[in-house]
Amino acid sequence: MNAVRSCLLFVLGTLSLVVLLCPVTAASLDPKLERAVRKANSDWEKAVTTGDAAAIAAPYADDAVFVLVDGSCVRGRAEIEKMYRVGFEKRGVSASARIESKKLVVDGDLAYESGWGEVRRMTAGKLSSIGGRYLTVWQRGADGEWKIIRNIVLP
Repeated sequence: MNAVRSCLLFVLGTLSLVVLLCPVTAASLDPKLERAVRKANSDWEKAVTTGDAAAIAAPYADDAVFVLVDGSCVRGRAEIEKMYRVGFEKRGVSASARIESKKLVVDGDLAYESGWGEVRRMTAGKLSSIGGRYLTVWQRGADGEWKIIRNIVLP
């Protein structure tokens, strides 16, 4: 009887540990979301090499907020587009860019995408690279389409 009880306690303890260490998250099952994320990321990779600020801003909601790595915010799709356009005017376009979307979790009408992005620029004849992690919050509209409502550049 003690051996059965000990075994049962061991199994319950192990299951509890697994649940704590491996939280279950809702996977994306929405094909519209997955298409929107792929398109936005692909369009961004191309647009930063061509200077197309409008293409970068297209997936953002009108009232979206872009949070820069220093914590400052750019509010609204038009201002986000302007931020990119001014950046292209000051620094030029990138030589290449890459986004690696690592996780996409759906929670009702919101979805959270996390990943890593990088741009490579030619500066003073040298190729330099800058990149980092990001968190993007998507929201499903009444029409079923997904738009970015928050984009956060993480430290």
